[in-house]
Amino acid sequence: MIFPYLLLAAAVVLEIIATGSLPATEGFTKLKPSLISIIGYALCFFCFGIALTHLHLGIAYATWGAIGTAATPVIGYVLYHQGITKIGLFAMALIIVSVVVLNLYG
Repeated sequence: MIFPYLLLAAAVVLEIIATGSLPATEGFTKLKPSLISIIGYALCFFCFGIALTHLHLGIAYATWGAIGTAATPVIGYVLYHQGITKIGLFAMALIIVSVVVLNLYG
């Protein structure tokens, strides 16, 4: 069953887009990025909720949360010129390794 994993992937992508646009909302005073964030989160939770009908909550949530957590510093670096340290890169690698191990053995 690949469909639940496609929904999980869609949820992750939508969450990353929604989170990445949050700083551009300037406290939800800018309409376009605010709509991107709100609609992105709504669609993200919709996809995630449907994916959970076939996936285990712990593994799906860990995957969704970890990929989003690892991706947001990269978005901050690329879009908002925020710094990433070597320790931060190492921490992101640990997050990714942890999710892989959880998916394989959890």
